[in-house]
Amino acid sequence: MSSLRSAPPISASTTFSDYAITTATRLLRSADLDVEQGTRALRRMLSPWGARRIGTRPGWHSDVCADGSPIEFSAAFSREGLQLRVLVEALPDRPSPSSAQRAALALTRGLIRDFGAVGDRLAEVSDLFLPDEDPTGFAMMHAAALTPAGGPEFKVYLNPNADADLTGIERTRAALDRLGFAKAWTAVREYAGRGFDLDRIVYFGLDLTDGPQSRVKVYFRHYDASPAELDARMEISLQHEAGFLGAFCRQLTDSDGEVRAQPLVSNLTFTTAGGHQPVSATLYVPLWLHAASDRTVRDRVSSVMSGMGLPADRYRTLLNRMARRPLSSGRGIHTYASARVQHGRPRLTTYWSPELYDRYPPARYQRG
Repeated sequence: MSSLRSAPPISASTTFSDYAITTATRLLRSADLDVEQGTRALRRMLSPWGARRIGTRPGWHSDVCADGSPIEFSAAFSREGLQLRVLVEALPDRPSPSSAQRAALALTRGLIRDFGAVGDRLAEVSDLFLPDEDPTGFAMMHAAALTPAGGPEFKVYLNPNADADLTGIERTRAALDRLGFAKAWTAVREYAGRGFDLDRIVYFGLDLTDGPQSRVKVYFRHYDASPAELDARMEISLQHEAGFLGAFCRQLTDSDGEVRAQPLVSNLTFTTAGGHQPVSATLYVPLWLHAASDRTVRDRVSSVMSGMGLPADRYRTLLNRMARRPLSSGRGIHTYASARVQHGRPRLTTYWSPELYDRYPPARYQRG
């Protein structure tokens, strides 16, 4: 039996479920979270495609990770506690957008049936993001948040460029309108102040929960943008505390000015309680192209967390449970780090790839 300090290798016969359940168990135990509850949710998210062998190259190049892996783990650290998350893209039977859409819808139905996920708002916009004819790109990604209190909470990420009939701009605006956030479009348009070519809408997120705090998120990919510029624009949200993100990005990338190797990502979050103004804005800093190895990234993240008063030791422990190789021999584990400070309370999240196919993944989502 493998010890908690030595992640088992992936062999030719390893299945996606083998890898994911083993890794999740290690992370959940280390985080003092409910292993049975967390792995039960993950098994459902991996059904039925988790029984397939991982192989040496992706049969469907997933949008989840830079190397095409369809599974991503992440950990959110705050002074209030630790939250583990897992993101998956249900693998289709055949490598086609239509088949991917069927797999995603089957997973959604399973989460509603087996875990009480709420799909009402998703149903309101399904025809926009899940077209019957000629879909393009990914269909839907599913995430579960695992916390000490309560069961897993699920959310989905939808594709604004789901087909050629509507642009991502038109589709996002129509979805906000249907969900009762028509006036929120003013904030979205103002936030994308350089135009939607440079501040490109790339994901539309929905919590599969109910209530006034249930979130609707619009995600952007920012080309040739400086963190300081985004920091200033994030003041459009109700809870943003300006002046932090420039230094955060500089410490993680070891670079001043615009981030060009891999574009920055951000989101605006809306809730019924918050009305038409975003209740928060979050910046996601790409990490895998800004350091020679994951060891360098680990040291940078640890330094940032210590400066924020967050438990860098817990981050390093979880990272060691995640890694299946020395951190110095690749740079593909860390994908992004995100942070925000609200009412003086910092929160940082790190996102980890399993590197199922590449420990030196190339750049993705380049302009043009």
